[in-house]
Amino acid sequence: MIFCQKCTHPNPYNRETCSACGTRLMLITNTRTAAAYGGVESLLRPTIEEHFLERISALETSLQQAHERLEIMLDLVHRQATSGLYDHARLEALVEHLSERGAVEDGTLETLWRDRVAEHYEGTSEQERFEQRLERMLMAFSGENFDLFTRLLDTGADLFAEGNCKKGIRYFEKALLLDPSNAVLAFFIGEHFFRINKPVLARAYLERAVERQPENYLAMSMLGVICGDDGDLMSAKRYLNRALKIRKNSFTAHYVLGRILVSEGKLREALTHLKRALALKPTPEMYYLVGRAYLEYGRTEIAVRHLRRCIELDPKFDAALYHLGLIYFKQDDLLMAREHFQAAYEINPREPRYRVALRARKAGQLAPLPVFGRAAVSSRKVVTSGDVRLIELLRSDLLDSQPAGNDLRKDQKRE
Repeated sequence: MIFCQKCTHPNPYNRETCSACGTRLMLITNTRTAAAYGGVESLLRPTIEEHFLERISALETSLQQAHERLEIMLDLVHRQATSGLYDHARLEALVEHLSERGAVEDGTLETLWRDRVAEHYEGTSEQERFEQRLERMLMAFSGENFDLFTRLLDTGADLFAEGNCKKGIRYFEKALLLDPSNAVLAFFIGEHFFRINKPVLARAYLERAVERQPENYLAMSMLGVICGDDGDLMSAKRYLNRALKIRKNSFTAHYVLGRILVSEGKLREALTHLKRALALKPTPEMYYLVGRAYLEYGRTEIAVRHLRRCIELDPKFDAALYHLGLIYFKQDDLLMAREHFQAAYEINPREPRYRVALRARKAGQLAPLPVFGRAAVSSRKVVTSGDVRLIELLRSDLLDSQPAGNDLRKDQKRE
């Protein structure tokens, strides 16, 4: 029996709070000494030391038990570590034996192992992010039939986990019909269609998302890309400028704005954005793109510097080699021009312009590779036209970003 130190009500030992007044119970009992001084009322007298000693003894017992459990856990961890060490040593011996016999390549095996481990952790973190997005969809629900909404999301999520995204996205679309104002869900659907290159559907859902969440940076950026390629350059620039207000160091916004401005012939303004994008991502692709922009602008010396830097970072960037060859050809440095044309052809023999360049006798017979579209000719694909590596660079920056993480949470707080 435990007596409450506040109201003296008796309580069983398995209770943590007093059943009468709710006070957290201390381990104090009615000992013989307490009874001799008048029962529980004597606990207010100096003889309470006995009860403190009893509580200390109980705490010591609990501490000893925790210490014993900790010892057992440490022993198990030690056994596991020892077992792992033995397994690792055995695998190393096996790899060394197979390598000596030429059955495996040690470096290749290690690369495959590291890739497999990275793939495992990447899949785990991706699943966690997916579950977090589902939770945000549920938190943003403002419709009437929450149970049906939950079942539709669960079914769609299960189909996504099984790899049947085509069928799974239909359940997410049905869920959005129950809650049309759910911006988190609308953005998820729009992002999915953007990933699988269905811009019309992606634009419809992304526009619904930004109506409710005007601070959604990723939605703004994706809409800028979609509108730019669709020829709606005014809308594209509006979305991209809004994205820059949210995130001023946005590679995607600077990159796409630069491409659009080049297509409109505004090269000076375009270079400002493209150079900013280069500073944010100093990749071979960006050095090549800025070099091409300077070539369009007539600044040949600066273009050469950027194209050379591109080749330093990636010696197999055939497009940069070809354009350097064009510059040397126009400068009547035929030897250097032929060397660069030949190098570009050896890297990518399927490009017919490289073969033509090797046989050309006059600079006027050659033309630069198409990278920048012209809005006056065709306003479509002005963002994703040109070298495939430029397209991959843009998509990786958009799709590898954290999906609307902090931006969405900030917007939810406002609501």
